[in-house]
Amino acid sequence: MRHLLIIVGMFAASMSWLIWICRVVDPSTRYGSKVEYNYARYCAGCHGPNGEGNGRIGRFKKLDPANMTKADFWDNRSDEQLIHSIDAGKDDMPAFFYYLTNEEQWEILTFIKENFRPTPVPN
Repeated sequence: MRHLLIIVGMFAASMSWLIWICRVVDPSTRYGSKVEYNYARYCAGCHGPNGEGNGRIGRFKKLDPANMTKADFWDNRSDEQLIHSIDAGKDDMPAFFYYLTNEEQWEILTFIKENFRPTPVPN
């Protein structure tokens, strides 16, 4: 009986430690906002942390992920077209309507535009 109590105690202690570690290493605490976390979780794997299309997963796709830091990416693309790509997917890009609400998709698009879209050069 004593050995059983020791085993149960060790199991309980190890589970407590595991729960504590999981809370400490929570990836959502690395980011300043929910939209940064969502971009890192759903987009950066292919598009890269800086939107350059160089994510760790993207290199294994048939088509290169879009480089959102280039002006030609933004030419002739409306916000609605970009949201449709996020929502329904496009080519190798998966659909995210299962994972992101409409509001979260618009927040990610705004985040991308504010952080990666190049500033237009006046003619």
